[in-house]
Amino acid sequence: MRLSDDDDERGVGAPVVYTIIGVSVFILLVLAAVLVSDSRRTPSPAKAKATPTPTPQVETEAYGEQSDADFETLYRENKLRSEDLDFWDMYSGRDADIEVEPSPTPGPTPTHEPTPEEMAADGKHTKVTYRDGTEEWLEISENIPLYSYDLTNLKITAGKMEYYQDGEKNSWLGVDLSKDSGQVDFEALKDAGVDFVMLRLGSRGYETGVVSLDENFVANITAAQSAGLEVGVYFFSQAVSVEEAVEEAQFVISNLVPYRITYPVAFDMEYIVNDEARIDILDKDKKSQIAEAFLSTIEKEGYRTILYGSKNWLLGELMPDKLLKDYDVWLNDQSPVPDYPYQFKMWKYASGQIVTGVEGKASYTISFVDYTRK
Repeated sequence: MRLSDDDDERGVGAPVVYTIIGVSVFILLVLAAVLVSDSRRTPSPAKAKATPTPTPQVETEAYGEQSDADFETLYRENKLRSEDLDFWDMYSGRDADIEVEPSPTPGPTPTHEPTPEEMAADGKHTKVTYRDGTEEWLEISENIPLYSYDLTNLKITAGKMEYYQDGEKNSWLGVDLSKDSGQVDFEALKDAGVDFVMLRLGSRGYETGVVSLDENFVANITAAQSAGLEVGVYFFSQAVSVEEAVEEAQFVISNLVPYRITYPVAFDMEYIVNDEARIDILDKDKKSQIAEAFLSTIEKEGYRTILYGSKNWLLGELMPDKLLKDYDVWLNDQSPVPDYPYQFKMWKYASGQIVTGVEGKASYTISFVDYTRK
């Protein structure tokens, strides 16, 4: 049965009205809930005035103009922590990924290697030439006494050297002799102004190793002392061990028993020119030990001793630190003025000379010490 149009309009309109009413009620409830929530979070004006939150007074000056005290005050008033700063997290963990290049460690500053010209002029070095012709500049040791002579006070007349100190002669003239000098008129030497002679007592063969007495030694020492000359002796060594050095020293001592000498006993070790010799196998240390053994053995018997040699031998072939401090030096140097830096007591300044009273050639030596008073 079909209803009338009015009934249809009533039946459809009621549900719509109820729906609108329900939605409106829901919206009102939501709005009420929102209002209640805001009222709880926002303090009332009265309460806000009672407990005011301090606002940091940050000046708008440039960062670079604020002092450390301003930042300290800002930190204390606001109790800021690292996590309160928004930008802090931007860098979290990034430092671990950054590889820092270590600063290079500066190396030692390179030292200037002095040139030969600089060493020749600095007064701290001296040059030695070795047997093979090579040269080396050695630093002058502070542990060895330097010579103290003013060599401008030397005078040479007819090959005879004299040294003057404070206007007075302070030197003694000598001649060294061996069988190679031939016959010697010692009276003529004395009259010519010679004060002492250094006689070769003996030697060891540089090939055979045999120890022998100089053929003219006995005749020379007897005649020299009869003429009133002071006498010293030397031994030409080719020892290759300490034992052989002691043997040579004992040989010298035994052959001096009949005589009284006033000048030193000299140890003379040299290479043989243009030939091989026994001592060619020795190093510096061994040669030094041999020289020390010879000289100390002689001294134990009460004789004065002296170490003979050229600058190249004394500084280049021996270990000079101990020997040159403990023993006098008889320097062999044919230059007008020796460049040997250390103290020397006797100086062989001229070899192969024609000397009054000597059949062959002889060598002049000047002594800066009067050994007769020692």
